[in-house]
Amino acid sequence: MIKACLVLMKGVVREVTYPIEDRVTIGRSPINVIHLTDPSVSRKHAVIYQVGGENVIEDLGSHNGTFINGEKVQKAALRNGDVIRIGNVVLHYKEEPVPEPAEAVITEELLETAQEVRILSDDLHHVRISTTESVAPDTSRLSRRLSDALSSCVLFSSVDQETLEFLSQNSRLLIFDRGRIIFRQGDRANSLFVILEGLVHIFIHDMEGRELHLAILGEGQFFGEMSFVAKEPRNATVQVLEETLLCEVGFSVLEEVLRRCPSVREVLERFHRERLEVMEAKKKAAGLVERRRYPRLNEAFPLSFSVLSLAGVGAMFKGRVFRSISRDISLGGVRLKIQDRALLALPVGTQLKMELLLPRPWGVMRVLGTVKSVLEGKEGGDIGYIGVEFYELSSANRKKLQQFLQGERD
Repeated sequence: MIKACLVLMKGVVREVTYPIEDRVTIGRSPINVIHLTDPSVSRKHAVIYQVGGENVIEDLGSHNGTFINGEKVQKAALRNGDVIRIGNVVLHYKEEPVPEPAEAVITEELLETAQEVRILSDDLHHVRISTTESVAPDTSRLSRRLSDALSSCVLFSSVDQETLEFLSQNSRLLIFDRGRIIFRQGDRANSLFVILEGLVHIFIHDMEGRELHLAILGEGQFFGEMSFVAKEPRNATVQVLEETLLCEVGFSVLEEVLRRCPSVREVLERFHRERLEVMEAKKKAAGLVERRRYPRLNEAFPLSFSVLSLAGVGAMFKGRVFRSISRDISLGGVRLKIQDRALLALPVGTQLKMELLLPRPWGVMRVLGTVKSVLEGKEGGDIGYIGVEFYELSSANRKKLQQFLQGERD
């Protein structure tokens, strides 16, 4: 049995397939079976139907016409490999044998392997690889197209074909909807991204929440390398401006690429330096003063604290142990959520004795800190936040904290 379909290429590696079953209408109106939004397509442009076991395409009086292999037609039988132009939209007509059921299962497993979705905090349901928009069961062909796309990125332009194939076979394709956050300033980092299609906005926030634009990146560009080079949490937030297809390259995969092709490291470090210079220049021009001496990691873990010195502090704090959750942490201090409204009256400069319960395997860490800021939260949100600077941190705890921040283990 032969299965027919129309294939529309969307960018470098994605295809949209439209099965040809019974009568298939094509046009700009959403009532059509194949809905094409390009303005060159008429509302009711063409129709495909069967005559004597053959698929026939017929133009429905469209404004810009229907073309088969460059020839304008009113009605024509379709053959495998035909190139159909509907207005300015190009479709490829394909006929393929229907595989046996066992083979179909294997194909589906291969597609599932190639189409993974990364969990990104609260944005999970906005990250997708749509099986209805990715049709090629020939995963080697997909891998080849991805290799070609990656080779056009300046980061991997000098990489040999074998390493490109390794890269494409060990990377993940992700689609983000418009408005979604890919990662946030302060998030833990374990990968970089190459933009295959779409646009992203890169920006940072200062301590007061003011936004500073850094860059808009598009097809063929990459981001996320700064955390790899500096071994620090993300130093900016990246948001999607339009539906965007990304290739995610894990840091462990990137390390292997660097081992095979050392020249890639030079490109990484050059982009890191240049982008860091641009960021610092823009911060200076905007009058944005960074009070944080160390990069902060967005990490929530339980902690407790008590007031160490009661001089100038209300009696309400005497002998009390407060429990809280961290919001972010660095080598220099921690920001914690206020769980008790009385803490909004805690004076800046108050000394605290703290016990931080880091995730396994790091465990408990005891430190002394000084209150640097007390900020009331927005209505409907958290009560507020306390910024604490560590002033006594043992060398053992400092090493433990550094390992925790970098995701390292003994």
